[in-house]
Amino acid sequence: MTSKEVLTISLEEKTGVWLPDLNKYLVVIPPVDSIIQQLYKGESDKLILDNCISKMGLLPDEAEKVISLVKDNLSEIQKNESIQKNKTGARVQIPPVTFQSKRYYQINHSLFFIEYETTEIEYLIHPKFAHLEIPGTSKVANHFQLFKDQSEAVLMVNEKKIGSWPRDMEHFMAGKVSMEILQKMYNKEENEWMAVFHAAGISNDKESILFLGDSGNGKSTLSAILLATGFDVLADDFLPVESGTSLLCSFPAAISVKKTAVNLLAPIFPALNYTKEFSYPAFNKTVRYLSNPNSAKSKPKKAPCKALVFVKYEANSGLQFSRLKKDIAFQKLIPDSWISPLKTNAKCFLDWFSSLPCYQLNYSDNEAMVKTVKNIFEDAI
Repeated sequence: MTSKEVLTISLEEKTGVWLPDLNKYLVVIPPVDSIIQQLYKGESDKLILDNCISKMGLLPDEAEKVISLVKDNLSEIQKNESIQKNKTGARVQIPPVTFQSKRYYQINHSLFFIEYETTEIEYLIHPKFAHLEIPGTSKVANHFQLFKDQSEAVLMVNEKKIGSWPRDMEHFMAGKVSMEILQKMYNKEENEWMAVFHAAGISNDKESILFLGDSGNGKSTLSAILLATGFDVLADDFLPVESGTSLLCSFPAAISVKKTAVNLLAPIFPALNYTKEFSYPAFNKTVRYLSNPNSAKSKPKKAPCKALVFVKYEANSGLQFSRLKKDIAFQKLIPDSWISPLKTNAKCFLDWFSSLPCYQLNYSDNEAMVKTVKNIFEDAI
């Protein structure tokens, strides 16, 4: 194995490990973290074995079995880790395409012109930015084109191919569109972002809280309720974090309200009664989009993160709020997150996570939920 530096983070009794060649994060117990570090440094099997025996109190046979198991697991991870490699940045001649839909958007201070070849592709992108659509203009600096080439969906930005995706991976294309919009609206390249989380971000103008949870666990509903009580919604699904500063940044996509939450939120946001419904069978969800009034502002918002809260809506649960162990929080956070593969950004992420308290919030009582969020901001928990 080539010599590369593994980064680690203490997770109470366990250790988080970053594998630099795969940009993959593991949660392991001692002495596995030390063995991984030695393997990545390129140290000899004898030195690793001696270290297991002398410093970890293992018998020679035990040490050999542990080292062999770690090696096998690392090999399996490397084999199974599918890293999609698209040729990017190249100017290419696109095939003859007839774009059925042409849309213009003003996103903060930036103007975008997006051409969609098919209604199907447009359906993946346009609804969450429809509230930012403007009449056609010739002053657009950002030109996106989305079309099919053979069996794959292709994204072009300013005549450069960003990537292509097969049908069963088109949701990655939607994420890449958002990433390209993010870079343009903040004038920051991809390497200047620490991470993007599948999460909601709520701000009180000074600080922010990051809310996480599986799809359907109530992040968007919580975001809408907190918006109605005076908080800002930085994002409800695509939440970027700046590298270096570790600030949570706003992203102006509309809040997606699932069909099951419409009756709850419509008394607060009457427009939901008349908003078009969108069905996404691949994700097993039907949603309406709620415009975030802050998304039209000319300057994006940024705020330091105060806490990570893993949220779950449970009928008749009232409210249950407790501290969450760091290793469990780490394992919940990683799978649905994009974290920059650069070492400096990986270190920034680990330092950022280490500094934050983590909580679990299960709720059905909206008033109690709002009060708990206010208490987190006010250090009253």
